[in-house]
Amino acid sequence: MREKKESWDAMKILKKNSRKMVNTWSRGFTRKSMVAAISLVVSSMAIAEDTSDSDERLEEVEVIGILESAIRNLEIKRDSLAVVDAITAEDIGKFPDKNVADSLQRVPGITIDRSGGEGSTVSIRGTSPEWTLTQLNGNYIATSGSEAPSRNFNYLLLPASMISRAEVYKSPEARIDEGGVGGTVILHSHKPLDLDAGQGVIGTEATYSDTTEEWEPQYNAFYSWKNESETFGILVGYTSQDRTVTGINNYADYWRLHSDTNEDAEMPPLVDQTTGEVYNDVWAPRALHITNSTQDRTRDGYQLAIQWRPTERLELGFNYFGSKFGYDSNTQRLTFAEWNQFDDAYYGIEVDGDTVVSYGFNDNGNLNENNWGDGDVNGGVDVYRGLLSPQLTGYKTRGASESNTYDFEVIYEGDFYTATINLGHTEAEGGTSESTYANMDARYGSVDSWLWSIADGKPSYEVSTDLTIDTEAYPYYDWFGSDAIENSDEESYYQLDLAFDTNWGIVNKFYVGTKYRDHEARSYRNIFVWDDGIADNGGYRGWLSGSQWFHNPDFHPDTSTLLSNKVVDNSAGNTGAIDFLAFDIDALMDYVSGNFDLAVVPVLSGTYTIDEEIFSTYAQADFAWRDFRGNFGVRYVSTKLSTETYDDISGMESDEVIGNSRSNTTDEFLPSLNIAWDLTDNLVARFTASRAMSRVSYAFLGQAETYGPPVNIISKDEWTGRGSGTAANTDLEPMISTQFDSGLEWYYAEGSALGITLFDKDIVNLPIAVNEVVEREHDCCNGPIEVDMSTQIGGGHSTSRGVELFAQHAFESGFGLMANYTFTDTGTSTIIRNGKSMDSEIPGTARHQYNVSAFYENEKFGVRASYNWVDDRVVSIHKDYPIYDKDYGQLDLNATYTFTDNFNITASIINLTEEVVEQYWKQENRLAYNGYSGRRLYVGANYKF
Repeated sequence: MREKKESWDAMKILKKNSRKMVNTWSRGFTRKSMVAAISLVVSSMAIAEDTSDSDERLEEVEVIGILESAIRNLEIKRDSLAVVDAITAEDIGKFPDKNVADSLQRVPGITIDRSGGEGSTVSIRGTSPEWTLTQLNGNYIATSGSEAPSRNFNYLLLPASMISRAEVYKSPEARIDEGGVGGTVILHSHKPLDLDAGQGVIGTEATYSDTTEEWEPQYNAFYSWKNESETFGILVGYTSQDRTVTGINNYADYWRLHSDTNEDAEMPPLVDQTTGEVYNDVWAPRALHITNSTQDRTRDGYQLAIQWRPTERLELGFNYFGSKFGYDSNTQRLTFAEWNQFDDAYYGIEVDGDTVVSYGFNDNGNLNENNWGDGDVNGGVDVYRGLLSPQLTGYKTRGASESNTYDFEVIYEGDFYTATINLGHTEAEGGTSESTYANMDARYGSVDSWLWSIADGKPSYEVSTDLTIDTEAYPYYDWFGSDAIENSDEESYYQLDLAFDTNWGIVNKFYVGTKYRDHEARSYRNIFVWDDGIADNGGYRGWLSGSQWFHNPDFHPDTSTLLSNKVVDNSAGNTGAIDFLAFDIDALMDYVSGNFDLAVVPVLSGTYTIDEEIFSTYAQADFAWRDFRGNFGVRYVSTKLSTETYDDISGMESDEVIGNSRSNTTDEFLPSLNIAWDLTDNLVARFTASRAMSRVSYAFLGQAETYGPPVNIISKDEWTGRGSGTAANTDLEPMISTQFDSGLEWYYAEGSALGITLFDKDIVNLPIAVNEVVEREHDCCNGPIEVDMSTQIGGGHSTSRGVELFAQHAFESGFGLMANYTFTDTGTSTIIRNGKSMDSEIPGTARHQYNVSAFYENEKFGVRASYNWVDDRVVSIHKDYPIYDKDYGQLDLNATYTFTDNFNITASIINLTEEVVEQYWKQENRLAYNGYSGRRLYVGANYKF
């Protein structure tokens, strides 16, 4: 332990001298001082005892500027035994980007999904975000969101200012938890004994977005203290942020084939009433929607870290990490739809190949008494109604998520070994406590005509009335719904690790360990039913027949009273969306709650519990022989899965609730080999081979068995057709990837390097979407009925192969460049529909992507421009064909000005060029979506002490 104490003393000297050298370099900014600083770091590390991980040694280096952070990132990459990329904070409480995911997208091979312009999930090397394992200090972080539980880590819950560094393991090591076929992201928080006594930061920042045109605040504060003997330390941190996120979007909904010759057609040919031209075998969307969604995000983060070394051999540590994330939202949607329209109303049809890129409706007085009418509202007499859209919809949601992680660590250092015990618990709860929506439609000639077009790739609209002032445009009240979704996620873990310093030939370190995890994910869904207490009149609830409530003015207020005088402003971002008056959802809910009683009804199909008991053990050896270093090992994992679900059968006479308990156990051996060959002092070659796994999505495991009766029931003894339904499959096994990496890295100068990595993943056990015909019992019929059941089966196969290139160069003048490029060739997944097999690309795949960053800094000023571009990539599937995110590039700017050693100001512009996200279905002229979340400006100040 004396050697350990000497290493601490050496690191204290290192920190003092490295700060001195950084200041020298800042004043003179010469190559000579840079070389001296780096040499001092290397020599001081040689004095310190090797604690097995270069990242532990580097934890002691104080990082100040952009270049120092870039140097440290390269050092971690160079010294690692596996294929690892790293991002480090430029200073305590100051991560390189506003969001950890935004920083990770600059790593080769990583793409991100955004929510409101902020990075939310991470994909690695063309794999699904659910195949990326994210950990905090080496352990799972429980998260929850507005929807059902997911294996995706939601980066929106994590304040980036609390992270000191992020490491991306693209090749696994046996001692690292399994779960990431794509890769593993390990986030590290600060530790008090690694920082100076009394060190802290107080920061404030204001954010402005062009979609809200408001300034909003953010605050953060950190303080770290330790005693003079450096045996006890405590760190506390707090971050608070208020931000309004507004998204302006256009959607093309549900593309359908119009044909009278194709058996797969859903609609008849289109006929243009003004020209008489018939359009056959063409695809057209059912509707175009304009949405404006405003979400009030409040984010609070809490951090507490305690370290105590009561003896030279023993260290105790406690970490707490908590976050609260609020996301109340209000969405306005305007829909131009063809539903319930008639052939003699189409006009303005324009076709590009086999795709309809424009059409409109004009009643021209042609809708007459032969058309479906308003039933009981008018005494059962069918009357002229006019167009059935546009439709105005209002949504309001109240939601929040909270996550808490507690971790206790004991480290005992013997003469030739280190024993570590880790106990922890992480839990999260969240969801939407209430979500309400309602519609109003055009009727009775309130709107004479409308037309949409996507002919030039951007939507445009023509409407016969001004929807920003016309309070009589939607006289017809329509659907109403109200529900809530709650979910929880928690895990308790217990881990023992032993690391032995060895003299076994080429083996210099040997690890063994075991870990037990008890994981539970729950989901609850309720619908809110409103009633006036009068029997058999239907009440005020959604999805009842038209003769009951929503067509009857006795059951709702006049629609004109539900229109706000606020105009929805869609001018930002140049999406093509038009402005319109907002639906006053608060006025509607005041009416509903004042006239009807609320009953909460559980939704069985959305209620389930998933338990996973995971036991793992591993053995790993680090080796060094001549110019070779690396590790090899194996991890054994046993997973016991248990699910509790409820059958949700529509049309049953019985109210009996049927519960299902299912279980399954899987065992996997996951070997890994990592080799680094130091060809010269500056040149490193790498080779890795491993077997990795990812567990199946909760969505495939927690579904209830849901089905309904046949289509046409004449009597209990006579019916035709089949029912339809969905079912889970707990027998799905984890996805397994056999993978290889080979690479070459050239570290030719301080802060400068070039590299190339080839990767190959062969993934099996992918879930396959299938439709199977099964027999089920139902009250509707005597004897079993046939049900067309949608479920998932295992056995899918895909590949992800490609190349990653990176380059980084630091000039003596203070300028620097960083760039990377990734090519990914990903195989297909399989979908089976009615016995037919179809291949589809795996969601998350981008064939090409690159990042370029340029920076300049001196002793006072630093600026960085970063551009990220990603190629078209699959995001979801519609009608067995992919929906693609169109290629997207974003430019961000960051700047810092230092007044004193203790005080600086910062400024950032995110999405400088106001880029719009676009999606298309199957081919580029079939718009699926476009959206704009804003260009954001951040201005802040930080005081360090």
